[in-house]
Amino acid sequence: MFIEVSVIFLLVFVVAYALYVIYYAVDLYRFNPFVKTKPLTQNEQAFIGKYFPVYLEFSSKQRAKCNERIVWFRSKKNFVFHGAIDGQEELKLLLSATAVMLTLGLKQFRMLRSIIRIVVYPTQYYSKINNQNHWGEYNPRYKTVLFSADKIWEGFDDLVDNKNLAMHEFAHALSFEMHKNTSWEARKFRVGLRNIKSLFEEEDFIIKLAASKYFREYGLTNLQEFFSVAVENYFETPSIFKNDFPVLFEEIKRMLQTDFEYNKSQGTFRTSIES
Repeated sequence: MFIEVSVIFLLVFVVAYALYVIYYAVDLYRFNPFVKTKPLTQNEQAFIGKYFPVYLEFSSKQRAKCNERIVWFRSKKNFVFHGAIDGQEELKLLLSATAVMLTLGLKQFRMLRSIIRIVVYPTQYYSKINNQNHWGEYNPRYKTVLFSADKIWEGFDDLVDNKNLAMHEFAHALSFEMHKNTSWEARKFRVGLRNIKSLFEEEDFIIKLAASKYFREYGLTNLQEFFSVAVENYFETPSIFKNDFPVLFEEIKRMLQTDFEYNKSQGTFRTSIES
């Protein structure tokens, strides 16, 4: 009798778990009829335009698809706030918009392999991973991006200082997303990363980096940090980037499939988002 009850219990558990997995998978891909997402309001779109000026230059088609992606990201990722943090809804929108802007030219914007949850602390926090204080980090094992709220806002106070914590950590997550992905754009991304690695190992290139002081010194730590720092520069000061480091600029443009060097008079903003 005990064995029969155990078997029945096990079968119920297996079925329930399978249904949960199916529900979660369906929910992630936005086919779940029980979860309704609301479109961005005019105020929310104005908020995005304030922190991402290029958003205001999008075509109607680009903006519609961008909005749809932001709504998806905000509703599907698990945002966790620790402590007393003001403006939590604004932070959700700002972080979702950042992730979407970074992946604007990519089809795999959902980052299903790399991000499940986004954790926000009020300020600098103690990381148990490496026993140090951090402003932000990406944990691939737990598919979690961690931030301090004050540093997120600080990153958007000056839109051309090449310091943006949100963009930096999402760039780490994107790199992990593409690591073992078999898609064409992931392969293209990895080729670009290898080419950047080759540049990063050239003595003349390193001398030029040090002399220019265009990239933060922290970017010289390793290849992954250099990529994330370079993404910050690519996003905030693309014209300077292209002029001073054209080869590196072109590599990142191919990897992200988005050209942020927008010239309003010539209408040269380009992204594969419309394809």
